[in-house]
Amino acid sequence: MSNPTPTPNQTFAQRFASVVDQIADKRNIVVLCGAGISVSCGIPDFRSQTGLYNALNYQELGLSSPEDLFDIETFLDDPTPFYRFAKTLYPGKVIPSASHRFLAWLNQRQMLLRVYTQNIDGLEEQAGVMESRVVYAHGSLLGATCVNCRATYRADEISDDVQTGKVPLCKRQTNKKKKISTASCSPTPESSSTNDASVGSTRSLRQRTVKQCSEGDAFEACRKAGLCGGVIKPNITFFGEKLGNDVGRSLQKDYESADALIVMGTSLSVAPMSKVVEFLPQHIPRILINRNIIHLPSASTGNPSDPIFNACLLGNCDDVVRAIEKQMKCNSEATTEHSNSIFHTTAGLVNEGSESRPSGSILLFAGAVTSSPNEPEQPPQKLIVHCDECQIEIKGPVYCCKTCFDYDLCGVCYPTVSSIHGEGYHLFEVEG
Repeated sequence: MSNPTPTPNQTFAQRFASVVDQIADKRNIVVLCGAGISVSCGIPDFRSQTGLYNALNYQELGLSSPEDLFDIETFLDDPTPFYRFAKTLYPGKVIPSASHRFLAWLNQRQMLLRVYTQNIDGLEEQAGVMESRVVYAHGSLLGATCVNCRATYRADEISDDVQTGKVPLCKRQTNKKKKISTASCSPTPESSSTNDASVGSTRSLRQRTVKQCSEGDAFEACRKAGLCGGVIKPNITFFGEKLGNDVGRSLQKDYESADALIVMGTSLSVAPMSKVVEFLPQHIPRILINRNIIHLPSASTGNPSDPIFNACLLGNCDDVVRAIEKQMKCNSEATTEHSNSIFHTTAGLVNEGSESRPSGSILLFAGAVTSSPNEPEQPPQKLIVHCDECQIEIKGPVYCCKTCFDYDLCGVCYPTVSSIHGEGYHLFEVEG
């Protein structure tokens, strides 16, 4: 990369100041963020040892695996398990973290172009980031939609049901008042289909019946009163649903304007966010803020790939962004007192100057997770990719469109779909 990177012969304060200088004068910073910026708010991440999947008592919820909690087929069959657990997911009265407030601070200083977030808690907006500056890769809990009539709801409108573990039912007034069996709570064959990616499934909602027996009385009461009674689904993308194209559309728009990239609190192990780093212009500075080093895996082998980060600020995201904000507010020369009060180093625990990172580019803060010189670094995570046609996770070779951002096909779909995608003019390359 053409951007200067810190060097080992500098003091910690000098190295940190040089990192901050790379973004201090930028006006179109792109931020990719994940669960790591919300953990300090009490919202669990998903895949860590203490994350949601490992802590979830899925059998008590009647599920066969933790992942079933976010499986669209499971939800449409019976949304009860999801809503019995949903109050843990909804932010409620959670206060945004220092990391969220840092994003809002960048927004206020007119330095932020866009936040691409994998989180569904909506805390970026709650902290003060403009709605137009936030792109939700997997949807958001800030809104919800009836799977039957498509009526929309704000999170606060279904909050009472969510906090008590009940399945929220649609209260939209209909013209018909009739008694329907409690075995069919939504959607019915008569209900309208949808093209909305946050609610759509690979199987038409019109052909599904939600077996919502626990709310049968409430559903029947709704229908008797002339209300829809359909199950309300949060506007998040479940496994098995097609991702919306908000990320791709925004990236195409932001490509020319982006002048820096910050990656915060994410392993970048799930598409499409994993592909953003490689998609953005190669010449802009890239800064990692995370507890540990991350690699950019390929779809099948998980091997690290370029581009690299100009600097890796390892530690708790909140501590790192507080230091960045304070450094930006200070004069160009940071005082020793300032530096020592914020930073701590554990030099010797970092394999600096490795093939994948420039020498002197790794700075450690409180909470950093590193390997010792005698221990191998954490292996790169395998990239999770779903076929854009059948929505099934791709286990074998991945066929990637070279023209579109994040359009992938599995080996089964590739022969037929590739010939009509982009009217047959788009070329594909295979990974794996």
